[in-house]
Amino acid sequence: MAHTPLPLNRVYLAQTVSEPAFGESADQLFYVRLADGRRSIVRQSLATGLAQVVTAEPMPAGGVGYGSGVFAVRENVLIYAAKGGTLQGLDLNTGAQWAVTPAYEGVAAPALSPCGQYVAFLAETDGRCNVLLTDVRGQSLPVKVSDDPWYAFNPVFAPDGRRLAWQEWNEFDMPWDEARLVIAAFAKPTGRTSASYQLLPLAKSGLAKPRVSYASPQFSPGGKFLAFTSDESGWRALWVAEADGQNPVLVETGPGEIGRPDWAPGQLAMRWSSDGKALYTVSRHASRSRLLRVSWPERTATELTVPFTFLDTLAVRGDQLACVASDPLTPACLITLDAGRGAAPVVRATTGIGLLDAAALSQPEVLSWATAGDAVCWGIFYPAVGPLATEAASQARSTSGAGGEQGEVDHGPRPLIVHIHGGPTSESPLAWLAQAQYFATRGWHYLVVNHRGGTGFGRAYQDQLNGQWGVVDVQDARTGAEHLIRQGRADAQRVVITGGSAGGYTTLMALTQDPGFWSAGVSLFGIGDMYELRQGSHRFEVNYEQGLIGRLPQAGRLWKERSPLTFVKAVRAPVQLFHGKEDKAVPYQQSVDFAEAVRRQGGTAELVLYEDEGHGFGKEKNRRDQLERMEHFLDKYVINLQR
Repeated sequence: MAHTPLPLNRVYLAQTVSEPAFGESADQLFYVRLADGRRSIVRQSLATGLAQVVTAEPMPAGGVGYGSGVFAVRENVLIYAAKGGTLQGLDLNTGAQWAVTPAYEGVAAPALSPCGQYVAFLAETDGRCNVLLTDVRGQSLPVKVSDDPWYAFNPVFAPDGRRLAWQEWNEFDMPWDEARLVIAAFAKPTGRTSASYQLLPLAKSGLAKPRVSYASPQFSPGGKFLAFTSDESGWRALWVAEADGQNPVLVETGPGEIGRPDWAPGQLAMRWSSDGKALYTVSRHASRSRLLRVSWPERTATELTVPFTFLDTLAVRGDQLACVASDPLTPACLITLDAGRGAAPVVRATTGIGLLDAAALSQPEVLSWATAGDAVCWGIFYPAVGPLATEAASQARSTSGAGGEQGEVDHGPRPLIVHIHGGPTSESPLAWLAQAQYFATRGWHYLVVNHRGGTGFGRAYQDQLNGQWGVVDVQDARTGAEHLIRQGRADAQRVVITGGSAGGYTTLMALTQDPGFWSAGVSLFGIGDMYELRQGSHRFEVNYEQGLIGRLPQAGRLWKERSPLTFVKAVRAPVQLFHGKEDKAVPYQQSVDFAEAVRRQGGTAELVLYEDEGHGFGKEKNRRDQLERMEHFLDKYVINLQR
């Protein structure tokens, strides 16, 4: 049987779905869809399957941090964060639309009060990100309810209308390093007021401890309890306290972590059932997800069986659940399931385009290996399937219609791509990774490195990157490749490193620190110069490197040593760099400067800039171009060893 590599169009035409939320009717499900660089909010009937785009202009676009936290819905009203920095209101019956707020630098995470009269939201302006409150119809100016924290995330009303809670943190922290919860009691419940000023003054309490991250506040349906996550136990875990934050208790859910680092608002870790007798949450352990039902107040966790290895962004109505799900052979999809009856999941929307032959895909495995300092590193290995497909051979097969034999594998060592995730405080889960499947089905081994400093393996694992960025991540990338070389799987003469954003930074650092080890590097919107990054980075992470490298000005020497551009003369391998010219997180000049420096010393550097892209590539034409150029580059400089 002929082997068919994953078609290119299955990669660049793929869409994303996110932020599922049930409407007022149990039949209605809302979610955000991103296709060809454009976001829209979709309403889907669970009874008929009919999906309808309900937003037009201005385009939905969460404008705080890295986006997300786009909309909220209650009864017939939808509120969404729009491009241009306003909140927009939409009547779901008539289609009438109105501006809820004036324009800010960015808005996100709208939350509607239980009476439907008010909306709390995040607004970024004047060097701060605050929680503001206004009436849904936008008939009065918003009032500020937070006290000018560096950042705030995820405002949420108590269902009895008596409280509002949110997460916030200080200037030189990131939310996964140290963050607190603020719980504000209103002067009157929301349902007993006619104007926002009647809710004031607020009586505030909270949860905070040094070097502890509190996140994801969620009130129980009666407003009596507050669920949240905290990593004070050494693992990001589920806790429940009284509504004012008093008497918190840890809920044991077994091995793994509850929730993720707060890179964007709206990523809540748990949801209450409508009767308040259970919490639904996702635990991640060894890169796999488990869906849990936690009875309350008994605090007993039960795993719900679902045929997916990755689950994210839960929505709950009664015992009806919706979430984004995936596994290594299945592109992300939006599913619903009835947890009360144990019914099988139903796919409501999928991100994949075209049909896939699961038998032709790579079956990955979770790995761990010994790395520097007798530490342990984790990763996900996608073994090559089918014959090695060079560009010329691929074109010939495409013309003739022929393929290699199904399961035909060379038994010698294979070329290896080592992939570094972004963040760097993040994790690559055991899920659909299109680029890994694309190259694995063309005969490449593909290793995804969950290096020290990432999440999903406890706070101690996460903290290993503090002061050591550009060191331990580089070490873990190399030792992961060496692990596969020692096993006879990978070809030591054909080892490539790649990644985007922070992964692009590790790629460039690796090429300068281990120049004789890597055959080539491919950096997507990566960092070349730490000082220049600080001047041009967006505010959400402008101080991030001061924890990952060291506090300025005392650590100035380290910042120089952790900049790939400082050691660019050591680069020997060909390097390819991609960047969007609208990037607000890592300015594109970072890639320009690195490429020019490599070329000045006679090295090989291919630079590709996209006029209409930011931090990450969303346009289909650019996604196709990037992957085709990368494949051509690797075929030329790694497979054929041209220099």
